[in-house]
Amino acid sequence: MPTPTHDEAAHEIFCQNLAVKLEAGIRPQLRGLYEQHVKPDLGEQNHNPRTIAKAMRKFDRTRLWYRLRTDNQDRMYTISAEMIDGQIESLATKAKANSGKLGSLRLDPALKVPGYLSELDIHRKPGGYHTEFMADDVAAGAQYDRTITVHNMGSQGPNNDDPGLSLAAEIKRRFPKLNPRRILDLGCTIGNNTLPYADAFPDAEVHGIDCSAPCLRYAHARANALGASVHFHQMNAEQMSFAAGSFDLVISRILLHETSSAALPRIFRECSRLLSTGGVMLHSDAPQFNEMDAYRASLRDWDATCNNEPFMLTVYNLALEDMYAEADFERTRTFRGYAPSVHFQQHRTDPHATRSGGQYFFTGAIK
Repeated sequence: MPTPTHDEAAHEIFCQNLAVKLEAGIRPQLRGLYEQHVKPDLGEQNHNPRTIAKAMRKFDRTRLWYRLRTDNQDRMYTISAEMIDGQIESLATKAKANSGKLGSLRLDPALKVPGYLSELDIHRKPGGYHTEFMADDVAAGAQYDRTITVHNMGSQGPNNDDPGLSLAAEIKRRFPKLNPRRILDLGCTIGNNTLPYADAFPDAEVHGIDCSAPCLRYAHARANALGASVHFHQMNAEQMSFAAGSFDLVISRILLHETSSAALPRIFRECSRLLSTGGVMLHSDAPQFNEMDAYRASLRDWDATCNNEPFMLTVYNLALEDMYAEADFERTRTFRGYAPSVHFQQHRTDPHATRSGGQYFFTGAIK
């Protein structure tokens, strides 16, 4: 991880505190506007999250929230980028020194980054997460590691691995007979949610794929620094080079909403191809809109319209279980649920402190 100066750390703490204020202090107040003004006026259209969001943006208080949230996102990236720019060469050197002892790293310079990742600065991060600035670059991975703490307001623990820890625990509870020989994490980024599977299933061979070379270099070095053996590959989840039936557990965390309508069916077909008989596919993302009321669903409008995540409002409306069936999974063997947050349980955190409610939504299927 990059090391901040006193002032850089103070600036990060400011961004985190403002994020908490906006999320837990100001955003809940907006529901009063909805209940008093928007809901009565919309009538039968009140079931549509996009319509609700459009009506809410007419109020100055809502627009101010959008503006402050967007400014804070940009400020967060500016602070972390300036910090990392001053350490970019030393970070690459440290990463290289930490690499090669455990697991493996396989990069593919010929891989074409899909348009849904390259045509927009995803999450408003300049250059996205795939851009490289020098040989052996790990800057994008280092920035992801710093900013995810600010963005999630510390709710995912010191190693930002609470989703992985929580989902791994839920998989063991829900599928007690599952003893995977090989595990695959799709869209692993820096491996923060991949490593918990190596701990939960110590006899398994764990693999992670991503399109970003700088994030994967960082992930490999990070895993080595934490003593974890994981194999990282630069691949597109739409078309992977692994042999059919070679994995017993295929997982992803917040991958689906970063893709596209064309990509999702291909990814699900690849999951089906790669899974062994009786193997489990599990995708964790924000809850589908049919899991919540229309107003809560409308809160995703900022992510879609301001945070360069245009597919978000589409994917959360999709019938994922039907798509799994089209990808050769039996409809009766699909499932969905929530994994309780390990971090929240250990620290007795108020589940209302974030929109996640101290749990992680998932859907999936058994091959």
